[in-house]
Amino acid sequence: MSKAVPVRAGMARVGRVSPRGVLVVAAALLVLAAVVGFTQGRDYFSARGKEQGAADAVAAGRQLAVNFTTLDYRHVDDDTLQVLDGSTGTFKDQYTKNLAALKKVIVANQTVSVVKRSEAAYVSGDSDSARVIVGVVAQNSNTVAPQGTLKTYRMRLDLQRSGSTWKVNGLDFVG
Repeated sequence: MSKAVPVRAGMARVGRVSPRGVLVVAAALLVLAAVVGFTQGRDYFSARGKEQGAADAVAAGRQLAVNFTTLDYRHVDDDTLQVLDGSTGTFKDQYTKNLAALKKVIVANQTVSVVKRSEAAYVSGDSDSARVIVGVVAQNSNTVAPQGTLKTYRMRLDLQRSGSTWKVNGLDFVG
């Protein structure tokens, strides 16, 4: 007769995992989760930062365009100072160079320009420069048209980050 072999004795240790093996697998999974979380989180926050930078640039561009098209001969110095405060580089140089002549015309014609509506959109940019387009509708009055007329201005503004604020360094009227 053949001798019976206990079932347990003939089985290989197939299903048994050592505590050390469990720790190694758990540590590997933890490292993998951390790497995935870091890369996905970095991408998420990078995208959010770019979106916020674009939104800030659009808001600044809109305000700068409004400042540029808002004028009142009775307080022209304050109005033009706002434009200068929001400008830098080439635009600031050109605006400063032409400012005395501009003030004379504004005062002589008793010009008043009040913005009624503005729209702005982001075109392109990076962390320290941006291009936005802005449309402005302003009510303009002067000695020739004292009742006022509506004028529409379309501008492309090149912005430069200066510290925590955006400043215009280029302004072009576009059709």
